[in-house]
Amino acid sequence: QATSGRPPPIPSIPRTQTPPPALMGGADELELVRAAFGGAQVVDAEQLVQILTTVAPGKLTEESARRLLEASGQATEGPVHVDDFLRWLFAEAAGQASAGAATEVFFCRHGETDWNLSHKLQGLTDIPLNDAGREQAGCIAEALGPKKLAAVWTSPLMRARDTGAAIAQAAGVELQVDERLRERNLGVMEGRTGKEIEAEFPHVWEAWKSLQELPPEGKAEPEPEVIARVEAALFDLAAAHPGRAVAVVAHGAVLRCLCRKTFGNASISTLRVGPGRSWKPVQLDDGSHLKTPGLKV
Repeated sequence: QATSGRPPPIPSIPRTQTPPPALMGGADELELVRAAFGGAQVVDAEQLVQILTTVAPGKLTEESARRLLEASGQATEGPVHVDDFLRWLFAEAAGQASAGAATEVFFCRHGETDWNLSHKLQGLTDIPLNDAGREQAGCIAEALGPKKLAAVWTSPLMRARDTGAAIAQAAGVELQVDERLRERNLGVMEGRTGKEIEAEFPHVWEAWKSLQELPPEGKAEPEPEVIARVEAALFDLAAAHPGRAVAVVAHGAVLRCLCRKTFGNASISTLRVGPGRSWKPVQLDDGSHLKTPGLKV
């Protein structure tokens, strides 16, 4: 059947309705469209329209893209929250947050402490946030505000729990404490600076600096055990909130075990957890929400 080569017009849709079910493709196409925004969380409405028509030229005109933007409940002028709009647009592909959907986990390292400032490794020693750390916790809470968090889980240690409390309060959800998110027991390194560890336990310090498993003389919690307990917590969290956005607050050594890299204080790392017992990193060690970079101690 011959066509004019132009996509059919999309009818006006009341804001209370869902998007047209055949408009966009499945989860793979969702990821392609998301990637077109280059990681931006907020864009101008006109920029969003231009990106949509570029990635879906056979399905959307500028006029129909603007009508979809209006139907989604987002502003048709000024800033638009990208993830909120894409979740609405791909509601069918996402199975409307069905049990098989991945969970977006914002894995945050706690804010700064005086021991971080003194370059002492903390481990299980329960050190509170300092003034800079409390300010950083507020920066995380503000950055995650648009994410509409369904839950915030935290390590029981004060520096993580108080960071998580700021995030949970801003999100309007109850803070959940999970023992599995505690910091790694750092053995002989705990309470010492790098120079002190290097002088007393050079092999331990060399392994730590090179992101390798610590030797037995370090008397630290074995890395596989850290990974197992933290992954178990992540999988339980994802199962409880499929297809939603959640936050986790934990520690630098925990993140080192999971990702084999260092992380700054109050950094945010985005993980996609699930479906099933699997996860993958999306963005690691993001400090763009902070006024000054977090310490990597």
